[in-house]
Amino acid sequence: MGNRVPSDFARKAGEILRSAKPIEERLREFSGELSAWLGGGTVSVLLFDRDSEDFYVRTTTLRVTQGAPEYHFPAEGTLEELSLAERRPIVLSEGNRPEDSRRRGTVLMFPLLSSGDPNGVLVVQTVTEGEIPEEKLSVVGDAAVLLSDAVGVSLREESAALRMTKIAAINEAGINIISTLDLSRLLKLVATSACLILEAETCVIRLLDPENGKYGIREYYGMKTEGEQKDLFLMDKKAVTLVLKGEPSVLVRDASQEPGWQDFAGIARTLACVPLRGEGEILGTVTIFDKFPHKTFFPSSFTTEDLATLGKFLKYAEKAVVNAIAYERNDRLRNLDETTSLPTLKYFQERLLHEISRAKRFRRRLVLMICEVQAHVPEGSHSRAGRADWVMKQVAKAIRATLREYDIVARISEGKFGMILPEAEDGKISAIPRIKKAIAAEAEEIRRRARDARVDVKFGHAAFPEDGDDHEKLIFKSNILKN
Repeated sequence: MGNRVPSDFARKAGEILRSAKPIEERLREFSGELSAWLGGGTVSVLLFDRDSEDFYVRTTTLRVTQGAPEYHFPAEGTLEELSLAERRPIVLSEGNRPEDSRRRGTVLMFPLLSSGDPNGVLVVQTVTEGEIPEEKLSVVGDAAVLLSDAVGVSLREESAALRMTKIAAINEAGINIISTLDLSRLLKLVATSACLILEAETCVIRLLDPENGKYGIREYYGMKTEGEQKDLFLMDKKAVTLVLKGEPSVLVRDASQEPGWQDFAGIARTLACVPLRGEGEILGTVTIFDKFPHKTFFPSSFTTEDLATLGKFLKYAEKAVVNAIAYERNDRLRNLDETTSLPTLKYFQERLLHEISRAKRFRRRLVLMICEVQAHVPEGSHSRAGRADWVMKQVAKAIRATLREYDIVARISEGKFGMILPEAEDGKISAIPRIKKAIAAEAEEIRRRARDARVDVKFGHAAFPEDGDDHEKLIFKSNILKN
């Protein structure tokens, strides 16, 4: 093989690269053939990721275990980057060698260019008994041109196939989304579909609350701990603020490199935030974090193309959200407590089932709290009913103020409030005492302002999965009330 004339190798390389075999197989055969023709050494095809500005190993004659992770390294400051940026081969040959050394180490780098696009570098490390002849270097250069064409065609085909796959996924998800009127289920579908289509790790959806004018978190999809979530929500809030101030969208490619985002570098590398529009206003926002392409173990950057794909997908979501909000508004008007403006038992039961299912799926904790309020008003008071309503309204206001944006509260009976605290990783340690303290403080304020009334507050709570793995067990345990 090592004695083959140059023209034989060039012909063989062309046959390999033009064959109908999968590109991975062609690249392996080409690399092996080139290594053998040079008399040994390692041959690697490095591709350039323009989004992350990294090189990664597409194929190599180095031995790797089956299923080994993809190796990436930053392009900046490397010889490979120099070869690709200046579009020229680089030949490194040993200079000062011992006089008794008969062999010479050589490194060859050839840029892989196709239709003007810098796609990668062919890297060869070999040992010869003398300088590699110019005619042989010329043949390797010609082979690199053939390799460039094959790689370019393959990358274009992969890109087109990926676009078609995403369009098909968007259309399929869109059908399910458009037909969903339950807002909670709809937002769950939007979050999971956005992550699947865009290869994102996490999604946060905010919706406008018409009662307070704030954009509160209504859906979260991801696997971060509660502490990590808090930091992620702050990062999301910054992007949402920019959108609400008029930015059509927000794309952070690398938080560690972009001014104003470095403080979030350890939370997420990249994000894309797009508004949900409807009826002439911004109804909410969808933010996705950290892109993990297939078979990779570290996040790459979202691109402007990803942002456009997310925008196309959300066209379906916008129509569905408008319909679901209208449906929910009508449903809540029929099932809304007039005194406190909180949802009633029916809504609370539906959300409890949804949140328990979600906690099971992601193996997260959930806390269910019950607060019973007893307002004792003197018998002779003409405004007894009004006083009792006023007490419940004040307690409801205190509960709302102390809960997180995505917690759920409802008036589940005449004297009881129910609260669901999703993602409550340390719920029994911090959330429950904090909520109790806020409600107790409000009760004390009511007693001070209405000296002829007495307000007693009792609490009960249960945590999933410690106190039960279904709604019946959690409700039973949480109804064991104490002062």
